[in-house]
Amino acid sequence: MKKLLKIAKLELGILFFSPIAWLIFIIFLVQTGVTFTELLYAQETQQQLGRPISVLTKVLFAGEKGILAVIQKNLYLYIPLLSMGLFSRELSSGSFKLLLSSPVTVFQIVLGKYLSLMVYCLLLVVVLSSFIITGMFSIENLDIPFILGGILGIYLLMCAYSAVGLFMSSLTSYQVVAAMSTLAILALLNFIGQVGQSYDLIRDITYWFSISGRTDNFINGLLSTKDLIYFLLVILLFLGLTILRFKNQRQSKSTNRKSIEYTSLIIIVVALGYISSLPLWNFYLDSTRFNDRTLTQNSQDLIAKIIEPVEITTYVNAIHSSAGYGSPKNRIKDLNSFETYRRFLPDLKMNYIVYYDTLVQYNDTTKTLSELVKKAVSVHKFDFEKMLTPKQIKEKVNLIPEQNRLVRFVKIGDRQTPLRMFDDFIVYPKEAEITTAIKRIMYQPVTVAVLTNNGERQLNSYSDADYQVIMNSTNTRGSLINSGFEVLTIDASSIETKNPEIVMISDPKNKYSDIEINSINSYIKEGGNIIIAGEPGRSAYLNPILETIGVSFDSGSLLQETENYELDLVQAKFTSSSENIGLKFHDQAIVAFPSSMPVIVKDTMDFNVIPILNTDPSESWVKYGEFDLKTEKISFNPKEDKLILASVAIALERKVRDKQQRIVIIGDADFMSNVEMNRNSPQTVNSSFAIRLFKWLSNGEYPVDVSRPKAIDKVIKLNRNQIQWIKASYMAFLPLLIGSVGAGFLLNRKRK
Repeated sequence: MKKLLKIAKLELGILFFSPIAWLIFIIFLVQTGVTFTELLYAQETQQQLGRPISVLTKVLFAGEKGILAVIQKNLYLYIPLLSMGLFSRELSSGSFKLLLSSPVTVFQIVLGKYLSLMVYCLLLVVVLSSFIITGMFSIENLDIPFILGGILGIYLLMCAYSAVGLFMSSLTSYQVVAAMSTLAILALLNFIGQVGQSYDLIRDITYWFSISGRTDNFINGLLSTKDLIYFLLVILLFLGLTILRFKNQRQSKSTNRKSIEYTSLIIIVVALGYISSLPLWNFYLDSTRFNDRTLTQNSQDLIAKIIEPVEITTYVNAIHSSAGYGSPKNRIKDLNSFETYRRFLPDLKMNYIVYYDTLVQYNDTTKTLSELVKKAVSVHKFDFEKMLTPKQIKEKVNLIPEQNRLVRFVKIGDRQTPLRMFDDFIVYPKEAEITTAIKRIMYQPVTVAVLTNNGERQLNSYSDADYQVIMNSTNTRGSLINSGFEVLTIDASSIETKNPEIVMISDPKNKYSDIEINSINSYIKEGGNIIIAGEPGRSAYLNPILETIGVSFDSGSLLQETENYELDLVQAKFTSSSENIGLKFHDQAIVAFPSSMPVIVKDTMDFNVIPILNTDPSESWVKYGEFDLKTEKISFNPKEDKLILASVAIALERKVRDKQQRIVIIGDADFMSNVEMNRNSPQTVNSSFAIRLFKWLSNGEYPVDVSRPKAIDKVIKLNRNQIQWIKASYMAFLPLLIGSVGAGFLLNRKRK
């Protein structure tokens, strides 16, 4: 051990007797300092402008632009310059032969030199750690464990790069060649993960070898044994190769025996790496403050109750635009999207079935099905022999309701439910959707029955006034069917036979018959949950139902005078009491009602009445009689009209036997229409409002709550001048100080 430490000390001295070590240290300091202070300055600007600030610890240290992320991308530029002379220098001068003949082992020589690099890398870690102190003075509630986890990842990456550089330095007597060779190997290790991704066995091996992105989890708050062991094995591999090389120089061995030794070492390392990467042997530590990289407790509790095998089967239509997500080349990324669940379900089985069939929508009529399949096979590298034909896939599963696009089915035991991809920027299902799918299987969905046959809003139509986007759209993340609900249509007279958990009545165009009214009233009397939405001019169709619970719709229309919008676009605001039923939004949140009428409470009976949304009393009034905003010029007339605060939405609650009954009455049926779900101006919360209403009506069953505590590191304590002083310290004062120390050290060495 003493000899090993002596070699390390000697090598470290040689390293600092050259200007390279000092220059790298200074450049590293300046680069990280500039990155940190510029990000801090940008966030302070946002803070001054009153704009929302993201989680500052992650912005400054992780993500794509944080200092740890930047260092991860640029580290390959530093290490080859440090390691290039470790052996090349002695091989060039011939002194290495003398070293081999001295009373030290090859093991001690290699580890001693490597230890010197580890110590130097620790000095770079000290630079990174200085930003923790800077951050503590700059940011309220800095998440220190999160940063330490990221720094650990960077240090492991430095050590892995150093091991590669050490080995490449042992192969040549030219330092420049050693540096370039190290760069080449590092480039290979970063690129190799893209090799052979279309083939299962090759994919697993090349992906394990890939060093690209290995530090991402550390930097972003997730430490795993899989990544930790990877770095240790890479270090072991290249140190082992270096030791074998020099041992073979000392001993006379055949080429075959040398090849066997090298091959055996590589196979052992790869085998250990593969075993350690299996979900069963993988352990994690979430270093974020609120365990952001781990499933929420609700999801964990639900998974803990699973006693049957869990299986996820992905059906990939080769000719659909979504096929790329299920292609062999994307298989690793696709599997990683379920990594947080595989931690708690290590036996989770993932299956992929590729088929081809005509598209339900957006069909390309210019090409035959055969031509489309040939193109898909060529582009995505599917195995045509293993693809199911249209007939075979129809015998296996009916994917017409899923539009023959990529869809998964989560199966627990003999029960299954679809898990979809979505047409948004995220595309993949996240925790909310995956946990919801699991809960649907284990506890069944909540049934929402929407009344039809009297001209009510439709569920399977994308016309402006209908409800498909929010209720029944398979490729919309926030739709009810993707949030744990089962949506069906029934006529009013069959409510009793279906016995749904929630009934919805939305803007009937015709009068309900006595039989239908009795059926609805009977459902309400028995404690059924219901949401009723009407439209101005048609209140007479719903008032016979509402009057039985002491409520009615006003016969007039609400108007609101604003600068940029039509008079009948009412921008209602939430009441303070709405928070009591889970409708808490930001202070400026509004719900847009394109045409609405007041909800009048006549006799509360035994209901607890909760106002949800009110109009602005300084801008709103009720207009009676018929009028046409397109042809008439209408404005508020103080002599005839009266500004009022009107309720546009109310909730009713009471106890019926052992059941808590919940009712929502809304004076507008357009608030959750397809066109309102896509409104850009004004900014509204219509979609979230609609979903939260159904959450309340379902007694909180769905959507599944996967919310997390709000970030607390969102305040910058420094002003711009103070940030500029910090920047000057990292760009000038500290580099000059270190440069002076280095220059004095080198000059003193030169005199000796």
